[in-house]
Amino acid sequence: RVIPIFASLGMRAEQARALAQGGRAALHTGRPEEAHRLLAEARALYAAEGNAVGEAYVTLTEAQLHHAEGEHEATAVLAAQAEAPLADAGAWRRLLLARWLRGEAARAQGQERLAQILLESTLRDAEAQALPQVAERCHTSLGLLAAARGDRERAEDFFKRAVSLIETLRAPLPAEEFRTAFVADKLVPYDELVRLCLEDDGRARVTEALCYVERARSRALTEMLTGALDVRPRPRDEFEAELLARLEELREELNWFYSQINRPPGGDAARRGPAAMQALHDAVRERETRTLEITRQLQQRGGGGDADAGAVALGGAAPLDVEALRRDLGPGAVLVEYTSLGDELLAFVVTDEGVDVVRRLATEDELNAALGQFRFQLGSLRYGAAAMRAHLEPLTFRARHYLGVLYDLLLRRVEEKLSAMGDVTSEGESSGSGAGTRARRLVVVPHRALHYVPFHALYDGRSYVVERREVSYAPSAGVLRHCLSRPRRDFDRALLLGVSDEQTPRVRDEIRALAPLFPAATALLDEEATLAALRAHASDADVLHLACHGQFRPDNPLFSSLRLGDGWLTVRDAYALDFGGQLVTLSACETGVNAVAPGDELIGLVRGFFSAGAPTLLLSLWTVDDEATAGLMRDFYAHLLAGERPAAALRSAQLKLMRAQPHPFFWSPFVLTGRW
Repeated sequence: RVIPIFASLGMRAEQARALAQGGRAALHTGRPEEAHRLLAEARALYAAEGNAVGEAYVTLTEAQLHHAEGEHEATAVLAAQAEAPLADAGAWRRLLLARWLRGEAARAQGQERLAQILLESTLRDAEAQALPQVAERCHTSLGLLAAARGDRERAEDFFKRAVSLIETLRAPLPAEEFRTAFVADKLVPYDELVRLCLEDDGRARVTEALCYVERARSRALTEMLTGALDVRPRPRDEFEAELLARLEELREELNWFYSQINRPPGGDAARRGPAAMQALHDAVRERETRTLEITRQLQQRGGGGDADAGAVALGGAAPLDVEALRRDLGPGAVLVEYTSLGDELLAFVVTDEGVDVVRRLATEDELNAALGQFRFQLGSLRYGAAAMRAHLEPLTFRARHYLGVLYDLLLRRVEEKLSAMGDVTSEGESSGSGAGTRARRLVVVPHRALHYVPFHALYDGRSYVVERREVSYAPSAGVLRHCLSRPRRDFDRALLLGVSDEQTPRVRDEIRALAPLFPAATALLDEEATLAALRAHASDADVLHLACHGQFRPDNPLFSSLRLGDGWLTVRDAYALDFGGQLVTLSACETGVNAVAPGDELIGLVRGFFSAGAPTLLLSLWTVDDEATAGLMRDFYAHLLAGERPAAALRSAQLKLMRAQPHPFFWSPFVLTGRW
């Protein structure tokens, strides 16, 4: 916005600075062509003004851009051009960043001796000037250099130092977005420590490798759940009270604009032109940006939370206690946590007996191809199963084929490790290698695209996984342990909210059918299902069931929302709920869809309701069939109230629906996340 204003006023220095910052923003948000253009304009302006230091700043950013693009020779040339003016200006941080880039470029080009000299000198100066951000980069690069030479002990030492600096730097960051974004380009030392641990013989190092995976996985969410990161601002003075009041005004304004954008076709909505719709979207973006700014301002004033000084591992959350995790799992469960090293997908397998690893499961390309084909098969039923009913048998065969491909890639070799431990048959009895075998409940911790894989529906050629095992999911082992630690109680009191629309006409029937199942139920429909009612009753409910239209926002995941009777409940609104119960069910389309940020941070409704206090969430991975969902939910709660735990109850309901409607589109969209 300000670039043309500075240009019109002839403020060339300010225009150059704005162009340079715009170029940096484009670099960090993955828009390289725009970054090149803006930076070239900025450099030309600085050069015309005779501002050598400003020109050097831009040249350094251009070097970073070429580094991100893998153009190492150009990186070295541009970084060298920037060094002298930066040295003359005493700009130590940028000067050392330029020298680190030269060292990185030399390392990438195989110039080991030059890289060693540049990186070691940069590290010494960074430590002398107290610049840990640059020192962390040097430790990572020197670790990669040592690993390439086969000096594993020295490499491990460098990577551990890098991780320590990352976690020290990250700890005081006040907002969850800052903590998530900070780690995005700093995962290399974690991955390399995992690699080094797995290259060693011995079970102890496999456990250590799992701990490094966990230290970089869903950490901001774990910190929110443990209280190390506070996302529920409370006013401490008049200024903060004014900010919170403005937040509430913005929420009301956003709800109005959301309702205008999402109005059904016909009436005034049909007469709106592109310009009017664009104005609505612009108004939403402006208010969402202001909401985020105020929230961050409140979090920054509040500091980084109440984590004690002795806590480690990324700013307050305690590291994973693997022995405690194994005790939590007990003899009846296995946790399978996926991760990747380069293009290799692997899985850690944790049982009460120990920790193992299954290497070289698949490549990312193989996985994405199979998952894409399965999602394509689901798409044929996305807009209504009635029109495709005559073709359901061949469609089921095709979907099952790709679920078989995914099983071969992801689970076949994992289940081979568990085969001696026994399975769960569709009747719930133990089967396996003989007498004394134990049932194994499967808990999956996905990675990247695996968050969209229905593991319970994978097919081994004879049966679906859910026919043999209960299946649940978790964002990380650390989040799972937090969920398992929550007190258990009966599922007596239910808060049932339903808002029907053209897409979900059976919602009223669903809520009315569920209410009599509970000893005590509050059922609120349509205009009665308000945010105020949700806030008023949530703290007293054991079960919170929300049957309403869901909307995932890939452009701004924290504003993903559910449509209540008086507006939209966003992820941040969910943060503020005080839910002390046992289960939250989001009976709507795609409520389990999240943006998966680096470090497997899930940004979506999952995050909101975990932060509200729910130990167990029931969510959907894709658009659901309204009629099938109503029946599934009725059967799920019937089994739950008969004494089955949530994962077992969901399995029972899915098996029943599978017999009536075999296509996985109908029976497998819902997944249980958190405590089983």
